[in-house]
Amino acid sequence: MKKMKLRFPLIILLCVVIIIAFEMLNNDKEEPITPKPIEVKKVNIDSKLPYTVQVQEDDQTPDIIAYRIMFDFMKGLENEGATDGASFIRFTKLSGDENSFVVAVVFNVYIPEKEQLIDYGWGEAQDNGVIPNIVWKITIDKVENLTYTLSKIERTDDTQIGLPPVDSLEEYRLKAGIEEPSGNFHYEIKDETLRVSYDNGQNWKVVPTEIDDLILDGYNSNLVDGTYVITPKKTAFVLEEYAGYDSKIRVLISSDQGESWNDVLVSNELPAPRLLKLGFTSEKDGYLIFTGDKTMSSEAHIIFKTNDGGESWYDVGSVDGTYRLVTDGGFIDDQLGFMSFGALRYESQPPVPDFYRTGDGGLNWERVEVPIPEEYLGYFTVAEIPTFQGTEGTLLVNQGPEGDYLGGKVLAKFSSQDQGNTWSFAGLVDPDGVLRPR
Repeated sequence: MKKMKLRFPLIILLCVVIIIAFEMLNNDKEEPITPKPIEVKKVNIDSKLPYTVQVQEDDQTPDIIAYRIMFDFMKGLENEGATDGASFIRFTKLSGDENSFVVAVVFNVYIPEKEQLIDYGWGEAQDNGVIPNIVWKITIDKVENLTYTLSKIERTDDTQIGLPPVDSLEEYRLKAGIEEPSGNFHYEIKDETLRVSYDNGQNWKVVPTEIDDLILDGYNSNLVDGTYVITPKKTAFVLEEYAGYDSKIRVLISSDQGESWNDVLVSNELPAPRLLKLGFTSEKDGYLIFTGDKTMSSEAHIIFKTNDGGESWYDVGSVDGTYRLVTDGGFIDDQLGFMSFGALRYESQPPVPDFYRTGDGGLNWERVEVPIPEEYLGYFTVAEIPTFQGTEGTLLVNQGPEGDYLGGKVLAKFSSQDQGNTWSFAGLVDPDGVLRPR
């Protein structure tokens, strides 16, 4: 009984010690750290105006002057640590004269990772730290000579501000009357055999030719664009065969969907080809544009034509006095044709399209002016072959292999009401959707 009385106080004492020790351990633990809120500093961008810059002597147009000023302006913000840089999408003059003008600027800003964010009212950054498609209307005043001042900034959400009419590629094709290529007509090269199908691959016809005679893309073993035609009424393939130092060019043709074929000689005294463009404007009339003998940036070119469905071909000559590299060529009908020689560069002037027209089947050619608007000079430089609905034509001019304006894929569109004698600017074509509001 006495032992029980002694154990009870000991148990109580032990419990008290445990409780005290537990409390002491808890008190020794660090208090949880509350994250420090990120400070957002708001800055009035207008307080940095007016902002004066001396541009370079070659900076003549409003869009280039605006670029120089904006590049310097944004570089200053980057040096302050407010941004990690900016990338400019486009500059478009909206109004004004050489002494004072307004330019629309579309650009992206990259936000640095810092404890303190600086808010210039640009909008919300994406997860990758980019604030995209910022649009400003900036007013620039000329001070003297090459000195200009950025005097005013207006913000807008209109990403198409100042742009001419913009079509998607689908809208352009619809307006130009271009039929979508049918998905029913195909070729394939399988087991060293060329075959064609006119019913979306359900049935195939063997094309009687050696694979080595075809003009193949060396990278993927496909036929080179422009060296073949596959339609229900005419199927044709350009064939090449070397004979010593010369190339023998033939055209293999079927007019009955591959039931029968005719192998026709075009010429056996040609240099190695660089570019070939085969086409038919009717069941009887066709053309083959040949270029070769390339040296640096010059080459020879010859235009061959047929008026009997490809049974025979004759040489109609070339564009007299022009030895530049051909970029495109073709005929609209037996008489009306066009040739493009890329970008033409005059000393100290922006490059312009080098574009020619014939109205007599290729016997005579005249250079046609493509009136590139001032704000797009130097951007759109290479004319493509136009399309026509009656006398009304539509012409696209691309940016060439080194173009990077708006991503490099946007094209300038021109229209003609007189069979391509004269052209007028009609807007832009935007294949990748870079100009559409997001």
